[in-house]
Amino acid sequence: MTLRTGPSAVQPSFTPPAETVTGAGNVVVAGPLDGRPIGRSLIPARAYTGQAEFDHEQRAVFASGWVWAGYAHWVAQPGDVRPLTVGGSPLLLVRGDDHVLRVFHNACRHRGMALTEEPIQVTQRIQCAYHCWSYHLDGSLAVAPYFKRERRTHPDQDVRDQLGLLPVASAVWAGMVFVNLAADPADGDPESGLRELLAPLQQRWGHIDFERLHLAQERDFDIDANWKLVVENFLDFYHLPFIHPQVGSVAASLDVDDVIVERDIVGGCYPRGAAGKAAKTEQQLPWLGDVPAAKLESQDIFCVFPNALLFLEADWFQVIGFDPIAPDRTVEHMAVFVDRAAAGEDYGPARKRLCEVLYEVNEQDLPILHKLQTGRRSPAADRTYLVPQWDQVTAYFQERVADKAGYR
Repeated sequence: MTLRTGPSAVQPSFTPPAETVTGAGNVVVAGPLDGRPIGRSLIPARAYTGQAEFDHEQRAVFASGWVWAGYAHWVAQPGDVRPLTVGGSPLLLVRGDDHVLRVFHNACRHRGMALTEEPIQVTQRIQCAYHCWSYHLDGSLAVAPYFKRERRTHPDQDVRDQLGLLPVASAVWAGMVFVNLAADPADGDPESGLRELLAPLQQRWGHIDFERLHLAQERDFDIDANWKLVVENFLDFYHLPFIHPQVGSVAASLDVDDVIVERDIVGGCYPRGAAGKAAKTEQQLPWLGDVPAAKLESQDIFCVFPNALLFLEADWFQVIGFDPIAPDRTVEHMAVFVDRAAAGEDYGPARKRLCEVLYEVNEQDLPILHKLQTGRRSPAADRTYLVPQWDQVTAYFQERVADKAGYR
């Protein structure tokens, strides 16, 4: 279902951190690094390399709350079905005849066989290849042939009602699909937790009309690094002038404020990023809604814990959602969105150039991530030092992982 917006309770356990301002006028938040001894890592190195730790995180992090699972455009038309894996569990994204996007466990209710391992397009029903049980697009059982060991026999209605595909709590927001394997889909308002989580971000981005998003391009990146390194690198603003020189001058690339929106939404804001950094396109793209003048130059960069990495400017929106595959492998699904007014051929060159620039920035990080992963095999990786003036945002993310996975 589409995430409803509106008033939502604020999570009482979160208190915004104290802030200081640098001589250059940028905000630095207080956080887990304050007073921490030098050479004591927040997350042990084995958590980046060990199979046991990876398997544990799949359960403790990815199967315990709301996580990014995919994009709504992956199943754009009725009958579109796409398999995916979240928290080690095989799932199905399904677009129903009623145009509603639903998520189910990818297991036939007879013998538990996966219904498909490839994206498919079906007409009205999803069929299991084993014994030809089939399901309507709303998940209900349609046919179980020879159910009573005779031709033209079917389950009684009360049995049929109990043998539909098992649903997963899900919601769609800003073109993204979120799921929660720990929530009860039968709850009257299963997406309330996600609505509460995203409420402060929706308020911050209230000027953006996410209903107007148009997919410019998307690309997958297969990365030989642990998923946590992917997030930590995304939240590392310190490296920009050294690894991404095309973003502009050193002063512009380091002009960033720490922002802790909520305990599960951390990142930063370049208050003058769109103006101070190099332009990505020659042609100005339309704004994503009624953007006030004060927001036209800003860039927001956030991680919605654990695996949605968001980058917003006034005229484009980048999402990197990712799947942890192994301790040393992560697959990113990067999508770039613009306003639907920029969908036509007249904006084609600008869309293409925008995506080329964003892909190039992402590709520049790949060798860095590889070397970060290599370094985690060293005992020295347990004695790293995150710098409080730069790395508090990363430390908030690491602290959240450590809490969920029990590393401290």
